[in-house]
Amino acid sequence: MSQKHQKSQARSISVNAIAEKPLLIWDYVAFAAIAVFCFLVFQQSDLLHTAGCSYGYLNGHFRDFYDYCGTFDIHPAYMPSFYLIFAIWNIPMRLFGVVTFPTENLPVLAILWAKLLPCLIYVASGVLIYHIAILAGMGSKKSKLCAYACLTMPVAFYAQFIFGQYDIIMTFCVLLGVYYYLKKKDIWFIFWFAIAMTFKYSALLIFAPLLLYREKNVWKIIASCVLLMVPFVLEFFVYRNSPVFQAYVFGFGGNAVSSPTGYIMNAGYYTGFELSTFHYEVSFAVLAFGTLCAWCYFNKPTDDRNFVNTVFYICCLAFFVLFGLSKWHPQWLLFAVPFWVISSFLHKDTKIFMILDLIFMLVYTIFNVQMIPNNVDQAMFNNGILRSLVNGNIGTELMMEDLIAKLDKSLCLSILTMMMLVYAVFKHPKYCAQNPAQEVNCMGWMRTRFIGGVAIFVVPAFVCLMAYFKAPYAGYKVENVYSQVQLCELGDEVSQTFCATGNSIDKIRFVAGVNDRVNKGYVKLTVKDSDDKILYEQDWETSGWLEDRIITANLNGVPTTPGEYYTAVFEVTQANGDYAVSIYRSEDNVTGDKKEIAEADGKKQSYQLEMIVYQ
Repeated sequence: MSQKHQKSQARSISVNAIAEKPLLIWDYVAFAAIAVFCFLVFQQSDLLHTAGCSYGYLNGHFRDFYDYCGTFDIHPAYMPSFYLIFAIWNIPMRLFGVVTFPTENLPVLAILWAKLLPCLIYVASGVLIYHIAILAGMGSKKSKLCAYACLTMPVAFYAQFIFGQYDIIMTFCVLLGVYYYLKKKDIWFIFWFAIAMTFKYSALLIFAPLLLYREKNVWKIIASCVLLMVPFVLEFFVYRNSPVFQAYVFGFGGNAVSSPTGYIMNAGYYTGFELSTFHYEVSFAVLAFGTLCAWCYFNKPTDDRNFVNTVFYICCLAFFVLFGLSKWHPQWLLFAVPFWVISSFLHKDTKIFMILDLIFMLVYTIFNVQMIPNNVDQAMFNNGILRSLVNGNIGTELMMEDLIAKLDKSLCLSILTMMMLVYAVFKHPKYCAQNPAQEVNCMGWMRTRFIGGVAIFVVPAFVCLMAYFKAPYAGYKVENVYSQVQLCELGDEVSQTFCATGNSIDKIRFVAGVNDRVNKGYVKLTVKDSDDKILYEQDWETSGWLEDRIITANLNGVPTTPGEYYTAVFEVTQANGDYAVSIYRSEDNVTGDKKEIAEADGKKQSYQLEMIVYQ
């Protein structure tokens, strides 16, 4: 063997030895440093709404909380628990006058303070996961690895420290419920799931299968379900007469099927049942969940080891029902992470799931920046400590979608759903290690999964930031606007016809208004030719839109014929609550090509939409 080859082999062995070293203090330091950095720099807008609503309680409005917040054009959409816990946490902000009334326009200090609460609970969940892993038989050393793997799973880290979600509060209660379930303390199992239900209803999808797997006495099952509902019913009873509570909590504005609560009904198959022009479908999620519950009831564990392995297998199947067979929001997947990771550590081959987690993060990021542009991407700089520097304009020069969105959205979603199915099916007890405490040899992949997974989002986000700072950017101010076209209800649309001057369209830009509110809904842009053939479509989730900001649609070279006419159509495809977005327009009776005019309410107008078509 040559000396050069020996040195190369020695370097390779040295690198592998470092990568595979057991969990070190530096791993925790790296986690803390990256977490603090992302905590300060990024934040999505959902937290601003929920934390902002909580100030209604701090102004003494307990019984009329929902209606009081409504007077400030901010409408709570959850049961009271979320707002109560944030109200307690936000007492310092109220005492020092940082925020004095319900609002979504929070200063950065109030945003960071509100974000700190779920982040602390996220870290506490790692401690709880350690104790659950101990109960699962992993032993102290492996349980620490399992907890660290949960905290550093890229999807969870993104959801907590970048997106800044608060689903971890419900998830923490569910983990407490599972902890007591494994300890066979049924009262505490029911209690913590009952508390979790007051945060989000999805806790029921874990509670029901686990209850049926252990309990076979029908009367005890009924009694457990009654106890589960007690806190929820008490909260409901207090606010049952509130019009805002009725409209927003049960259906997010009254549209039950298009709301998050009704997502389980979105995917189904038609069996022939119809009434008038409406046909009824069988929900895949409801069908699968009912079947899972039946399977749990009719199966019994063979021994304690089989019981533990099957519990996490059941949870993974439930999460496939919840996220694989219905629509989800990016931050929701955090709920599944502890169960995906714990079951991976019970598996014979933990390493392969560490690798899959990294692939999952890549596809997940590509999918998200396409599905919700200018919201869960570089736009999250808008609510961090760089807010005053980007001034809401980040993304006007370059978006993350431009950099990494190289896969079709449907393909991305199919891959993610397939991987969720793999996370579930191949966690069956027959794939689990006989000795759950056996060592895992995947520290190198755990570290790569964390650093690489975070980089998948952070690196392109900062490339967009640099493009914003370095580009020859001209600041703008919207003033002396003649008028705006209001889009307020589902189906509202306005269109603009234009004549192509080039062989392709690179992008379309327009200025939108939000009427001093957070508009929870979707607007779709459709570009058509003169024969109504659709050339391009894009949906925006508009809650991330700010007042008087440029919105960019990247068409990436959609072919056109010079001299031919094309139409850009803006349509509201989902509108929750007091929805009102605006597209700016010109004065009436514009001069020039009379075909290049707007159309609204099915009628030709004499004005044009203020938009730029890059050809």
